[in-house]
Amino acid sequence: MPELPLVVNDVGRWYAATTLALGERTGLLAALLAGGGRAAELAARAGVDAHNAMVWADAIVVAGYARVEGERYLADEEVLGVLRGGLPFDLRAVVELLAPLGGLLPRVEQAMRDGAGVASAEFQATLGALPERVNGPMYGTFLLDGWIAGHPELDAALRSGIDVAEIGPGGGEALRLIAAAFPASRFVGYDVDPQQVSRANAAAANARLANLRFEVLDAAQLPPASFDLVCVFDAFHHLGQPTAVLEAIRVSLRDGGSFLVAESALSGDPTVDASDPSAILVYGSNLLYCFQEGMTDGGAGLGATWSGQHLEAFLIEHDFRIAATHVSDAGYVVTRAIPAARA
Repeated sequence: MPELPLVVNDVGRWYAATTLALGERTGLLAALLAGGGRAAELAARAGVDAHNAMVWADAIVVAGYARVEGERYLADEEVLGVLRGGLPFDLRAVVELLAPLGGLLPRVEQAMRDGAGVASAEFQATLGALPERVNGPMYGTFLLDGWIAGHPELDAALRSGIDVAEIGPGGGEALRLIAAAFPASRFVGYDVDPQQVSRANAAAANARLANLRFEVLDAAQLPPASFDLVCVFDAFHHLGQPTAVLEAIRVSLRDGGSFLVAESALSGDPTVDASDPSAILVYGSNLLYCFQEGMTDGGAGLGATWSGQHLEAFLIEHDFRIAATHVSDAGYVVTRAIPAARA
């Protein structure tokens, strides 16, 4: 058969990835990765219907993720081994996200027609904790030894003891890592979602981090002159009112304080970024999620690809000076900015 057109290949890979996502959500993928077996064995291990398990396993073989030996289905380790870890993001969480994101397509279609976006609460209700799971390995590998250590002044200040806030912490994983590493400092995470805040506080208590708490607060209402450091990790582009939030951050910083923001290292120029194999993950998820969330309530709709061309200029325009930048191997640029009048 001649080589298929790109669009046909892409549709085929969508079916393959969706089949993988169903395996992740039903437990069949875990059963396959745990040694494989006959369809009935996979079904028993996952707790699903045996006939469905066979149909799923056949589709996985055709997709190129597994092979058949006798009657046993076995994972192709060269292809699926990456799901066991080793990447700067949780690939299994990315795979699992495909199913609920697919369910949101009608809402995204509506948002594309009316420009009204999709509210954060709606994404939260549908996606749950999956989006924050994606960044878990990245924070564990790069946050302390790269993002913080890459700014020695911050590392030293955190060790001596300062007041730190994070905006949009989600379940609080990043802040838990920093709070545990720097016990002399005090940390608070602000999120607008009460459920996220409750979950984050429970995790902080479980980790016995007395120097960490989470509160429900709109980031535009940060208390003035209260912090030595304000952080936004992979979340600034979600903000609907970034100007108001940046002004609130500036006012909330004490003399000598700084703003630490991590955003994608992609350029934001699609003709340039197209050569990066991972760029479609950012551009695609941006259309379905990040951009739509930022468009709600007449928001700016910055989106995940905005920062490459605009972040530094935006900070300077709003009375910040760029103190330092750290380019992470995880595909992020971590920028430290200081209010210009205090620089």
